[in-house]
Amino acid sequence: MTQIEHILVCLDLTDMDDALICYGNYLVKLFNPQKITFLHVMASYDIPSELIQSFPHLDQPIQDVVKEELQEKVNQLFTGHDTTNSIIEVAEGSTTDNIIRYARAKNVTLTLMGKKIGFEGRGGIVRKVLGIIPSSVLLISETTQSDLKHVLVRMDFSKISALALKMALSLKKLFNIKISCHHVYKLPLKYFPQSSPTEDKKLMEQIEKHSQKEFLKFKKKYDYGDIDIPFSVSLEPENDEAHILYRQALAIGADIIFIGSKIKSELADVIVDNTSDKLASTEKNIPVLLVKDRKQNVGFLKFLFD
Repeated sequence: MTQIEHILVCLDLTDMDDALICYGNYLVKLFNPQKITFLHVMASYDIPSELIQSFPHLDQPIQDVVKEELQEKVNQLFTGHDTTNSIIEVAEGSTTDNIIRYARAKNVTLTLMGKKIGFEGRGGIVRKVLGIIPSSVLLISETTQSDLKHVLVRMDFSKISALALKMALSLKKLFNIKISCHHVYKLPLKYFPQSSPTEDKKLMEQIEKHSQKEFLKFKKKYDYGDIDIPFSVSLEPENDEAHILYRQALAIGADIIFIGSKIKSELADVIVDNTSDKLASTEKNIPVLLVKDRKQNVGFLKFLFD
């Protein structure tokens, strides 16, 4: 498994922070990282000098006040680990830029963010961060349980899928979790002008046969040939892979979806992986781990920001 050495937990001073801090405990137990950082980014603003004169206590830097509040919350909810150094950081300015720059500068390997189901929030920051942050990203909701038993891995037979499966297999070795792989075969709707039950069944049989062969080749290529991994396939003619994966996870009782995610870009325009973006939506309650190749992403960020 790619070593998780530094976990970044993104906080926003809402009730969602409680769930994120508590899940941070679980991640430390799973990965035993060297560091875990709790980061909040506050908006930039200046306090008028008249107010400072009237209320001298306002002269204390706001960042210090917020940091003290976060420290109190973390002390209450985060039990930590003897070998993991916990850090609290408060930055000022653009939330997206600060998260991405911090993850790059501090060699963050896993970023934990919230996707709110019942709490207020639309997930705009999450979607902006997903495409270009160099680390892997784990998205949880306020109802996510700290009990990982079954992982569903999105399988598209690519190198990044192999990285996601490698992480899942490492967890299986350590904690004996169950792993399933699912491939969504994409075929344009125009191929179904006059479908019939018989033709649909025949087509699905051919797709399953072809996909099973591809999966065997994939396992052999990445040295997983001797490992028994449940594999399933479905057909999606309407370009909604995220919905299929989410429905499959619900059907098999998976606790989390692992999806390999890579930057797609044309010049300086960043294209967020459509499936990753949709799985990050608030209405999809199952946690999602977007597994990334950090070296590839850091290289792109140097081009983008330097």
